[in-house]
Amino acid sequence: MIEREIISDAKTILFIKEYLRKELREALISKIDVVKTPILTRIVIYAAKPGLIIGKKGTKIREVTEKIKEMFQVNNPQIEVIPVENPVLDAQVQAERIALAIERGTAWRPLLNTTLRRIMDAGARGAEIIVKGKLGARNARAQKGRVYEGYMKKVGDPAKLVDEGFAEAYTKWGIVGVKVAIVKPDVKFPDQVVIPEVGNVEDERTKAEVQGGTEESAKQS
Repeated sequence: MIEREIISDAKTILFIKEYLRKELREALISKIDVVKTPILTRIVIYAAKPGLIIGKKGTKIREVTEKIKEMFQVNNPQIEVIPVENPVLDAQVQAERIALAIERGTAWRPLLNTTLRRIMDAGARGAEIIVKGKLGARNARAQKGRVYEGYMKKVGDPAKLVDEGFAEAYTKWGIVGVKVAIVKPDVKFPDQVVIPEVGNVEDERTKAEVQGGTEESAKQS
């Protein structure tokens, strides 16, 4: 019985997230946290454009809250919207942005190059953008586009430190998948070795010699 309730809750949370991502797509959602309690269902949405979720005088967020209550039969849904601190370095936000631009007919090659340049200029240590699908005309074959720059990890435990985002663009020719991977400026991989500068080593050595000489002079006196 308990197992069934857990599975049911997990499915409900998944459906809520799918609904919100579809309904509020223009807001460029990074992630959604849903926590169900006996008293309420707390939903936290991290988005690059929180104003599109709240709406004028809170009309949009009230509308979405009522729909969630009716569609998923959850107790007292409470939605909290938090702006993404740095949307340019958020992989999911960038993936959503690229997907929306492709749907609007933006040429994908310049789009990928411009996005990559913006990410690297924001301080990223590395970035990779991949698109797959029918990127041309009606009869064009599916193809893959990729741009990358900087430092990137793809395997092992260090790859878990890479921020990744996935999105889909629904064009009239078919679905185009978008993947963005970003190594943020503050990421430190375990296999990195920091070698001190020679000048710093000499300074420490000289400092130690001076301190040693001072102690010997004090003993002699």
